[in-house]
Amino acid sequence: MSHDDFVQDLGISTPDMHMKVHYLNTDLEIESKDDLSRILEEFGEDVSVLHQGEIRGYQQASFEIAGSTSGADEVINYFCSLVESLPTEVREIWDGCCARILDVGYESGTTSPNYRSEIRASTIRRVAEIGASIVVTIYPFREEVNTE
Repeated sequence: MSHDDFVQDLGISTPDMHMKVHYLNTDLEIESKDDLSRILEEFGEDVSVLHQGEIRGYQQASFEIAGSTSGADEVINYFCSLVESLPTEVREIWDGCCARILDVGYESGTTSPNYRSEIRASTIRRVAEIGASIVVTIYPFREEVNTE
């Protein structure tokens, strides 16, 4: 085991260690004047609920796919499948949302001049068909130092 591997296993970042840009996850964020609990019920155990509640008079909920380690395109397609399979009355709640956002998250890094992550045209069509938009969030690289 190299020194860098040993230090990394301890959870310590050193100035000479580098981190690659990488995909983190995709969250689905919805907002409505109406109750969103039926959507949560229909998504069931396929999602982890990150937030649910009222903010500024709007019902808001955010989700991620439970146990997902896939790339952005696959996760977006999975969310599209969940929405497409909603029963008619629940799909009407979805269609009535004032915000339907798929937030694709990446962490920036210290290496590599660029990073590519494809979202296919067929996926973008599906997103448009469910009335959602795509947002890309890039989180800054943070060095973590173990203080224990």
